[in-house]
Amino acid sequence: MPTYSPNMKLCATCANWGGARRIDPTRSFVSTESSNVRGECLGGGHNTQQTPSAGTCQAFRKWEALRR
Repeated sequence: MPTYSPNMKLCATCANWGGARRIDPTRSFVSTESSNVRGECLGGGHNTQQTPSAGTCQAFRKWEALRR
């Protein structure tokens, strides 16, 4: 199960990503079932496309659940 820091500007930590992910109780990391998980981009730089959890783009917005 891959984990991603909230400081990483990746799809898994982006508010625009619609893929399956979980946040730990301390908001220290986001995890996905596998590194192959894909999710729909919902208004970002790859709008309506299936993007990988480790994908990137210029329209990154930090996922609200990660804001402290």
